[in-house]
Amino acid sequence: MPAFLRYVRGDEDISSIREELSKSPISLVVAVASFVPRCKSLLAGIQKLESEYDSTSCCGPSVDAAKPNVIVIKTDLSDELEEVAIELGLNDVPSFQIYRNGLVMVASEKASDVTVDNIRDKLESAAADNAAGACCATPSSCCPDALAPTDASDILKLVQKSYANTVKGEEGCCVSVKPEMLGYTQEQLIKAGKDANLGLGCGNPISFANIQKGETVVDLGSGAGIDCFIAADLVGEGGSVIGIDMTPEMIHKARQNAKTGPKNVQFRLGEIEHLPVADNTVDVVISNCVINLSPDKPQVFREIYRILQKGGRIAITDVVIRPNKAIPQRLKSSQALAC
Repeated sequence: MPAFLRYVRGDEDISSIREELSKSPISLVVAVASFVPRCKSLLAGIQKLESEYDSTSCCGPSVDAAKPNVIVIKTDLSDELEEVAIELGLNDVPSFQIYRNGLVMVASEKASDVTVDNIRDKLESAAADNAAGACCATPSSCCPDALAPTDASDILKLVQKSYANTVKGEEGCCVSVKPEMLGYTQEQLIKAGKDANLGLGCGNPISFANIQKGETVVDLGSGAGIDCFIAADLVGEGGSVIGIDMTPEMIHKARQNAKTGPKNVQFRLGEIEHLPVADNTVDVVISNCVINLSPDKPQVFREIYRILQKGGRIAITDVVIRPNKAIPQRLKSSQALAC
């Protein structure tokens, strides 16, 4: 049975550690140094946490989903280990981060945060959040699925079905994100309306689109309309906003929201690879975590170029693959693709 605490070796690089973090549902990374006296007792306390975890798992008895992957970096053993800690954002000793599938969920901000009790509480909270969205209640939920389709039409059907389920409130794997975490202000959220926010974006393209009064804005993958309604306020009565979405249920939801919203917004059913918009008529194209879902991304950008006027601009928030980095197996499933 592997040790609960895994100490990073001096010959390990940051890439291998990030890969390890991406494969673990919950990970705790701790940076310590021997010249800080309390680091020794801190590690002893973390070691004792092992007894509080069991090996039960909603995805089967062979997966130890409850117990976190604990990685310890002794920063004073070598310059290389210190660099690893710094690259992860662990600039102080002691300090810690809690990851979920490779993403930082919690990080200590000050020395008083780094206690065994606080780490225990944060781990329990992260594990509870993970369990809420990761158990295999049905074959269509979040456990490893068949590999994602490669045929373009099958990909579009899968994405369309997933987002239709989101609108209907049916079970799915896509995790909603609090809009404040993506850069939206309370004022923007109030103007958009609560029904326009489904928590499916990965940023706020409005924040850097520099939208001006009187402009025409097109939103690729407009969903329930959150970015469209915010943009409508910025362009004013003299401007217009067009939301494009390929999911009929989303278009219906957005149009329902528009009945009590601004009058300079319209929503059109269509694919972002074949935009239902005339040539050279748009000032700004925005998109929020949608282009990554397209099976033909070059065609999407050709369409963007076609509809933009001379001097037009784009503002996109999305997810990308880092150069020379393999996609983890857990992200190759059809469920991961649809999210």
